[in-house]
Amino acid sequence: MKLETQVVVIGGGATGTAVLRDLTMRGLKAMLFERGNLSEGTSGNFHGLLHSGGRYAVKDKPAAVECIEENDILRRIAPQAIEDTGGFFVTLDDDDEAFLPIFLKGCAEVGIPTELLSGDEARRLEPALSPQVRHAVTVPDASIDGWDLCTGAVASAKEYGARTFLYTPVVEILRQGDRVVGIKAVDQSTGDEYIVHADYVVSATGPWAGKTARLAGIEVPMVPNKGTMVVLDSRPVKRVINRCRKPTDGDIIVPVGTTIVLGTTSVNIEDPDEFSIEEWEVDLMLDEGIKMVPMIEDMRLQRCFVAVRPLYEPPVEAEEEAEEGREVSRAFYVLDHEQLDGVGGFVTITGGKLTTSRLMAEKVVDLVCARMGIDVPCRTHLEPLPTG
Repeated sequence: MKLETQVVVIGGGATGTAVLRDLTMRGLKAMLFERGNLSEGTSGNFHGLLHSGGRYAVKDKPAAVECIEENDILRRIAPQAIEDTGGFFVTLDDDDEAFLPIFLKGCAEVGIPTELLSGDEARRLEPALSPQVRHAVTVPDASIDGWDLCTGAVASAKEYGARTFLYTPVVEILRQGDRVVGIKAVDQSTGDEYIVHADYVVSATGPWAGKTARLAGIEVPMVPNKGTMVVLDSRPVKRVINRCRKPTDGDIIVPVGTTIVLGTTSVNIEDPDEFSIEEWEVDLMLDEGIKMVPMIEDMRLQRCFVAVRPLYEPPVEAEEEAEEGREVSRAFYVLDHEQLDGVGGFVTITGGKLTTSRLMAEKVVDLVCARMGIDVPCRTHLEPLPTG
């Protein structure tokens, strides 16, 4: 079957669906192709945190600013996807006391509202916290549902005329010389083949960005990074609980529905489709969680799962070693392959996090519109997502 559109979006996660919505709200004809279901990748397998930006306030201030600003926008446009839990960054007796004032200063500099509580004050609000908690800093963290965010964006996009093709992986990116002109995709349930001509193709495939770009003969250097999480069978805390220290493994507890999610590890992997959960990862998540909330020791493990982070590593000199996963930037990148690789009609958006997915979409659609000579402003931060 042959189809035509202005823009094809590859990837049905939070970023891809946000791109689809933004394109159609600006008046472009667009289609989305996803190899599985919506939010089946990283967007449906992360720890469920709507970032306040606190995690990045010390080391990555631009990312922190993006998080706190998008946190506010998502609360306004997608309240149905969010539980406003609030959050604590807690210091324990054995934590480095010098980090707390640095953290508070960082939050103040990027506009994250905080309040410093004593351990006793924090335990009055969260009785399950460890007696070892010396201080707690309040931040506007929350819990967010990736599925609700993706389905809401698609529902909005369809109101503006978008089409979506699920379980229909893109198997080829079509080129004519130095320009991408469309895609070929195959419906996994019917076997139907689609040849879609498009002015632009946007890859929003997260940790699969490298694999997707290779379909167009382009290399995108990704560092797929595995984060293992543990789900327990009840919810002893109301708030998101973070360790107030330099980010490392096992430093967050996220309440999700009637459960809590303990996270997370950071392990570089070769292929985002090939990974396993190792016993040491589960043990570490439990051990670190118990330090913050001791009653976790008596709770039942419900399940474990993995998210693969879409970490992009800009090219470095051949002799330099690749950075470890927690040192690769959590920023997002809009890769204009016409400028980078001499291949027009193709853009990759990768990196970032679910909290910044709307902003990521805005920036990539700004680029596509500029390349196509279209001058229409973004409105996705103004109009709420449909509910239900």
